[in-house]
Amino acid sequence: MDTQHISAARSPISNAQFIAMAYTLCSIMAGATLASPLYPLYEKEFLIGPGGITVAYTTYMVGTLLALLFLGHLSEHIGYIRALRTATVLALVGLVISGLAPSLSILSIGRFAIGLAAGIASTSATAGLVAVSPPERMTHASSIGALMTIVGLGVGPLAGGAIAQAFAFPLQLPYGVLTGALLLALAALLRHRTQGARTITGGFIPRLRFHMPDAQQTRQFATVAVITFVGYTLFSLFASLAPSFFNAFLPWRGPAVGGIGVALLFAGSAAAQLTLRGMSAKKGLVTGSLIVTGSLVMLAASVSLSSGLLFVASDLIGGFGQGLAFMSALLVINAMATPEHRAGMLSSFFSIAYLGGIVPVLALGLAANHLGLNASLIGLSILMALLAGILALAAHRVVTGVRHHVQREASDRATL
Repeated sequence: MDTQHISAARSPISNAQFIAMAYTLCSIMAGATLASPLYPLYEKEFLIGPGGITVAYTTYMVGTLLALLFLGHLSEHIGYIRALRTATVLALVGLVISGLAPSLSILSIGRFAIGLAAGIASTSATAGLVAVSPPERMTHASSIGALMTIVGLGVGPLAGGAIAQAFAFPLQLPYGVLTGALLLALAALLRHRTQGARTITGGFIPRLRFHMPDAQQTRQFATVAVITFVGYTLFSLFASLAPSFFNAFLPWRGPAVGGIGVALLFAGSAAAQLTLRGMSAKKGLVTGSLIVTGSLVMLAASVSLSSGLLFVASDLIGGFGQGLAFMSALLVINAMATPEHRAGMLSSFFSIAYLGGIVPVLALGLAANHLGLNASLIGLSILMALLAGILALAAHRVVTGVRHHVQREASDRATL
C-alpha cells in the first residue's frame, strides 16, 4: 500500500499529488496513442502493410499487459509516486526509441516500452488518486482517473497528427513534443515523496499476481471485465485502422485527418464520462454495452458500404458507449476492492481489458491474410456486437450490489 495520508479533506500536499498523478497519467496515455495517425507514414517509410501496423500496435498492448500481469502491484511496494516515476522514465525511453526508429522492429521496441509504462500507470495512478482522496470522494477520484486516461488517449493522436502534418520531421517531432510534456510530469513527481502513516511493503519481486473478489462477487467482476474487454477491442480497431480508413473513405488526407479520426473515439468517451457521471453503475454498464453493440454494427455496415459517414458515426458513438461502460466498470471494481488490494484487483481488471486489445486484433490480422481486411473486419465486428449485446443482458442481471452504493456516493459528491 502507499503511504499517502488520507484525511477527511485533502491537504495542499495531497492536492498537489493528486494533480501530479492525474497529469502524469494523462501524459503517459497520450504516448500510448501518439503513433496512431503516423501509421500510414510508417507504411511508406518502412514499406509495410496493415499487418505490420498490427504488429506495432499489438506490441504496445503486449507491453501493457505484461506490466499489468507482473508489475501491477508495484505501487504496493514502492508507493504510488515512485511507481509513477518508474512509468514516466519507461515512457520517456520508449518515446526516444520510437522517434529515432529506423525500422519496424525498433519501433516495436519503443512501443513495447511505452506499453510497460502505460500498464504501470494504469494501476498506480488510478489507485493513487483514490488513495489521496477522502473516502466520501472515492467515486469522484475514480472518475477523474478514468477521464484522464481517456483524455490522454484522445490528445495523443490529435496532437501527433497535427504536428506531423504542420511541421517537418513528422516521424520525429511528435515524440519530441511529448517528451517535453513527460519531463514536466517527472519534475512534478520528483517534488513529492511518499509520506504519512501507512507502511509500504518492501522486497518487490516481479511476479504474476492477481487479486480476485470473493465468490459472491465473481460473476459481477467477470461481467464488468469482459464488457471492458469488448470496449478495448473497439478502441484497438479504431486506433490501428482509423487513419487508413479515414484516408480511404474521406476526401481529405494526411496525419491530421487520421489523428482526428482516432481522437473522435476518445472525445466520445470523454463526453460520456463528463455528462453521465451521476448515472448508476448498473445503468451505465447496460446502456454503454448497448451503444457499443450499435457502434460495431455500424462499423461493419460502413466497411461493407464504403461509407465515410457511417464510419465517423460508428467512431464517435462507439467512444461514447465505451466511455460510459468503462467509467461504470471502474466504479464497480473500486467499490469491490479493499484499500490494501485495490492495486491488485485493478491489475486483474485491466489485464482482462487489455486482452481485448490484443487477441481480437491479432486474429483480425491473421484472418486478413486469408480473407482480406474488409471481410475480416466485418466478421469481427459482428461477433463482437453479439458479445456486447449478451453482456448488456448479463450486466442487467448480475450488477446489483453496487447500484445503491454508487448512487449514495454520487449524492455525497453533489453536497461537497
